[in-house]
Amino acid sequence: MKVLSQKPKLDELGATALFVVHDEPDAVRRGLLDGLDVTYPVLIDLDRAAYRAWGLRRSSRASVWLDPRVWFRYAALLARGEKLRRLGQDTLQLGGDFVVDAAGLVTYSRPQKRDDRPPVSVLLRELEAAVRSGSRRSG
Repeated sequence: MKVLSQKPKLDELGATALFVVHDEPDAVRRGLLDGLDVTYPVLIDLDRAAYRAWGLRRSSRASVWLDPRVWFRYAALLARGEKLRRLGQDTLQLGGDFVVDAAGLVTYSRPQKRDDRPPVSVLLRELEAAVRSGSRRSG
């Protein structure tokens, strides 16, 4: 959750992060959030209504667990000393990253294909652009 380290920048932009997960709350606390100080909302979407509304699909087992790039990414994380989080109950549910401006318009959308989330720097750049664009609209 590299976005957590960007809280000062998000605060400066008047923005927040929102995490949506599809596991039971206790499992999320024990796994994904274990040892993290998450100051942003974490929404539980057990029936995955938000996932469907945002067009987020499920992947096949082969495209996730047989893809050498996925294993390489996990190996690289471990080599850097990062702690791997406990996997959720459905490892095939794909997520996504979105930037929504103050008017509620989606200004950036990137549904996940595998373990290929965009770098936080890309999300920040898109967020800054959305903030600038919103300033021009309201100014």
